[in-house]
Amino acid sequence: MIHVAAAAIFNESGELLLALRHQKQHQGGLWEFPGGKVEAGETVRDALARELQEELGIEIDPLATTPLIQVPYHYPDKSVLLDVYRVNRFSGEAYGREGQPLKWIQLSELTDYHFPAANQPIVNALLLPATIAITPALAPQEYSDFIDTALLKGAGAVMLRAKHLSDAEQLSLYTALSAAYEGLLLIWNTSIEAANTVASVHLSSDRLMQLDNRADFKGRWLSASCHSSEQIKQAERLGLDYITLSPVQQTASHPDASPLGWDEFRRLVSETRLPVYALGGVSVDDLEKTIEAGGQGIAAISGFRC
Repeated sequence: MIHVAAAAIFNESGELLLALRHQKQHQGGLWEFPGGKVEAGETVRDALARELQEELGIEIDPLATTPLIQVPYHYPDKSVLLDVYRVNRFSGEAYGREGQPLKWIQLSELTDYHFPAANQPIVNALLLPATIAITPALAPQEYSDFIDTALLKGAGAVMLRAKHLSDAEQLSLYTALSAAYEGLLLIWNTSIEAANTVASVHLSSDRLMQLDNRADFKGRWLSASCHSSEQIKQAERLGLDYITLSPVQQTASHPDASPLGWDEFRRLVSETRLPVYALGGVSVDDLEKTIEAGGQGIAAISGFRC
């Protein structure tokens, strides 16, 4: 497996840097996130700093460089492990020192560009937030208050989990909340059959294991709850966009469930190319620990309540 250090580099205007692969390269003619091979004896961070200086002529700020995602990917002709970091500050002016075209883009334009298959999880990781608030069971009129509080507490997305309501009531609620919170990633925890017309659906682990084909879903974001390596592999095989992994720590809501612990969370995350949210006994206070363990972020209920 070829170990590669890569970077999602942002300038002071919040634009993201892309580089165009040469036609003669593997996956040539596609856009990519700059970086290169990790040499023997190098740390990933050292390799990243060296490669970006050699390729772009910039010096990255270590204090503004954080893990984004690790992507193990197997092409028919080669296997790669992409160690991807987010670089929020650097010195120098980036230019293609090896003749490669560069382009600064808005994050909202990211889906307009074509990338190697191994880069798709990086695209998803960049577009997904670091925090998801999961709704408790509430009366329909109470969900807006929960979302308002969650947003004030730093939620970047909200998962509607309202299994005490009928499918029709949930759809009506989801539709109303989507209109009220335009621009918010609102995720519906339900079945594909009930929600095939909405943009974002989250499956239970049981529904995940029963799913045969990702193509059955017509929306943008499809995710699932996972609790084991088997379920993670199913999510990956089906091409889901991200997963939650739980329980990471002991929870009051599931006192009999054995927590994974951070070491096992880290191990399971390292084996998948999907963005992974830590769930179960975690809060925004665990966000830094989650990211250092390779996770996308945290998902929680109690941490976002009043």
